Amino acid sequence: MVELFAGVGGFRAALEPLGWQTVWANQWEPSTKTQHAAECYRRHWNDGSLLNEDINSVVDRLERDSDAIPEHDLLVGGFPCQDYSVAKTLNQAHGIEGKKGVLWWAIYRIIEAKQPKLVFLENVDRLLKSPASQRGRDFAIILACLSDLGYLVEWRVVNAANYGFPQRRR
Repeated sequence: MVELFAGVGGFRAALEPLGWQTVWANQWEPSTKTQHAAECYRRHWNDGSLLNEDINSVVDRLERDSDAIPEHDLLVGGFPCQDYSVAKTLNQAHGIEGKKGVLWWAIYRIIEAKQPKLVFLENVDRLLKSPASQRGRDFAIILACLSDLGYLVEWRVVNAANYGFPQRRR
């Protein structure tokens, strides 16, 4: 398994008990000098699998060296949601063209290069409506990209409150 935008390792914590092994992970927060999430990840899994580097630099290397990211059957990631989130008004949310929204294209380039059997991505439900000027365009682009790479796509909106969490996060 490869974990993109790993944060503190939520996907890893959930999937390793089910038999998945993490071969590589990436977590980078460009706006902070101290990389708190990466530090937390390493405290839990100090096995050398985490690379704390800008994902775009990694993807640039991947185009020259296919071993920059190891082979894997499952790619997971909770890519940055700031450009889709309710924390911004719909008119301020820049979606897939925003500063962090463009990180979808790094995911796409990795999937295209490595062709994992399975891809599991999560984001906020507002992605379905982004951008405000062309509601749903960004999600349609993501679905089309995955389909063009040969993936059969299944998606759904899940409310965390339905699974025992103390918030209505979808």
